[in-house]
Amino acid sequence: SDIIFSFFELTTTRMTTSSYHHCLLHVLLLLLTQTQTQTLALATTPPHPPPRRSYLITGANKGQGLALCRRILSEFDDTHVFLCSRDVEKGHLAKSSLLSSLRDPSHPNPFDESHIDVLSLDVTSQSSVDAAASRVRSILTSRPQSPKFTGVISNAGILWGYPLPRLLDVCATGVKRVLDAFAPLLRCDGDGDDDDDDSKRIVVVTSGLSPLMMSYARPSHRDALSSGDGTWDDAIRPRMDQCLEAHVSAENAPLSTRIEKFDRIGFPGGPFAEAAPDFHMYGLAKMFGDAYMKIVARDYPTVKVASVDPGLVYTDLILRMPKYRGKERGETTAVSPEEGV
Repeated sequence: SDIIFSFFELTTTRMTTSSYHHCLLHVLLLLLTQTQTQTLALATTPPHPPPRRSYLITGANKGQGLALCRRILSEFDDTHVFLCSRDVEKGHLAKSSLLSSLRDPSHPNPFDESHIDVLSLDVTSQSSVDAAASRVRSILTSRPQSPKFTGVISNAGILWGYPLPRLLDVCATGVKRVLDAFAPLLRCDGDGDDDDDDSKRIVVVTSGLSPLMMSYARPSHRDALSSGDGTWDDAIRPRMDQCLEAHVSAENAPLSTRIEKFDRIGFPGGPFAEAAPDFHMYGLAKMFGDAYMKIVARDYPTVKVASVDPGLVYTDLILRMPKYRGKERGETTAVSPEEGV
């Protein structure tokens, strides 16, 4: 208002030259003062914090999935996790456990529940995976400070005492469902635009039995599965079907019959076929999951894609095995979930 009044006086009042110059100087000083004030206000306005890096972890309500959530959140302030659990109630209990263990009132950036979103996700159900992906897309685009989708960790799995069809559904097809649903969100960051950020990651939790089974396989199978050049439908699915047919045809037969049938189709189990047949079947399922991981790595060249074997980790997965059933961790050679991640 002072500037407007002075300008009005300058342009409408008849005055001497010295008065004119004095009034003009007054206007310029007011403009300069106002500009400096506005610049100062802009300089002192705190910038918006960068978006949190967000990681989606399947099978995260317990074991090494939960340990990984804890490690990500405790070691990096700017992180967020999508904690995925087949049982959403158990997922919320896991979230409460994390909140209790990670809150530190003295920390300059207090940890709160906005760092964790619980998702109901069953890797054996396409509709469940699709619903989880839809919710992630919504969260990535609708919040005022939406997290930046940075990584997918396919951790959910089973191990001992399951038939081959169930193992394949979780450890191979389940991996495909998860990667197909969430890898595209890494590419475009959930907003529809391409994102070439080279910090993006996909990790498939696997087993050392996977490369072992690959090494035992017929060379033609090995070449097709390890190259990453094919597709699920032409390289992986037909070979999984061969294994399923061999399993079903020998389901009620002696173990020797099953060994013979898997040898015949080119997927022998080496020493595990007889000594630990569950490991033979589990290794095959992990092998097919890893084969799809290589295809995803080909299709997403800007994303770092890897499979990781954490070794023997003391969780309920190994406690199903006769060797470890009923034993405390100190009685085994297994590491804790925290050490495993």
